[in-house]
Amino acid sequence: MKFKNILLVLLIIISLQSVFAIGITPGRTTINFEPGLHKEVSFTVLNSENKEMTVAFNVRGELKDYVVLSQVKADFSSAEVSKEFSYSFDLPLSFDKPGTYEAEIIALEVPIGVGEKGTFMGAIVSVITQLHVYVPYPDKYVEAKLKVVESGEGWNALFFVPVTNRGEQDISNIETDLEIYDNSGLKIETLESVSFALKSLEKTEFILEWTAPSAGTYRAVAKIKYDGEIKEEEIEFNVGEMALEVVEIKIEGFVLGGVAKFDVLVENRWSSDLDDVYLNIVIYDSEGGIFTDFKSQTYDLSSLANQRMIAYWDTAVVKKGLYDGKLILKYGEKAIEKNIQLEVSNNEIKVFGITGQVISNKSGKFNLNNILIILVVILILGNIFWFIVVKRLMKRK
Repeated sequence: MKFKNILLVLLIIISLQSVFAIGITPGRTTINFEPGLHKEVSFTVLNSENKEMTVAFNVRGELKDYVVLSQVKADFSSAEVSKEFSYSFDLPLSFDKPGTYEAEIIALEVPIGVGEKGTFMGAIVSVITQLHVYVPYPDKYVEAKLKVVESGEGWNALFFVPVTNRGEQDISNIETDLEIYDNSGLKIETLESVSFALKSLEKTEFILEWTAPSAGTYRAVAKIKYDGEIKEEEIEFNVGEMALEVVEIKIEGFVLGGVAKFDVLVENRWSSDLDDVYLNIVIYDSEGGIFTDFKSQTYDLSSLANQRMIAYWDTAVVKKGLYDGKLILKYGEKAIEKNIQLEVSNNEIKVFGITGQVISNKSGKFNLNNILIILVVILILGNIFWFIVVKRLMKRK
């Protein structure tokens, strides 16, 4: 029984250092259409497991005939953490209709030594970087989204409405009205933004703040008004207590370029236990594409109790700056989502949107994690000593 305990502890320690699969960055490259445009785009494939592997490349999507890969496969050694690749594209003189055109450049991990030609069979895992080409609309056209972040102070909520003028013509006046409805469908408040001009292919963001009269579920409808046109976006959101609540997030010993350990304390406020709960953190790039997506293992959460959930982010190709993201707690077929923002610096990550500013201890070579690992090793050595020495003494008797 003692050996089983030792093996279990060793497996836990080993699993703490694990980072899974291959990665690719950036998640998306966005181009505004120009007739006959030629461009080369670089991307990086990450060898997150530090192993020997072969990666094959393929292209799909409606722009695939315009994309040329610099190579169709590449070999990684265990010492190669990442490699940079590229593809080029030549756009036609025109497209039949306005809107978004897409190509997906796929990196597939395949059996080592696969040939250069033919279909790649037996792919182990694949990742994708996207190419988006926006063809402008002939007149005035707005793309918009509606996002909400709970500030964590009282029942306050921040609404973000990013808008982009995808038309060929400038907009002389654009503004946003935000209507708030309660759970019964009754409109309880209307928020108004400032108004201003927006040039063709230009992007901006409206920010509005609201304080709910009480905790509960609400619906927000954003009405984006521009030069006599109206575009609507809506979202349902919660204010106040939920079944699962993030109490705090810790990121200790972080150094940019290494693996960030997200130590998330989650409170189960339900009156019953929840099984197979896991944490999923999604981080977006500047264009709104998925930059990275990482998860924790599953946990069983006791009723009215707290549980620490651990997830890891490999920041090998991450740059300093502000990133939008989403924190998701999943259990069964249900999910609780919270929009977050992460501020990444050389030795610190700050997270906003959970309980105001949560996080984080700056890096240090000797921290609480080091101490805990040392204590575990001491316990293991103690168990081994007990098994070898004490058992021999008992046999002599």
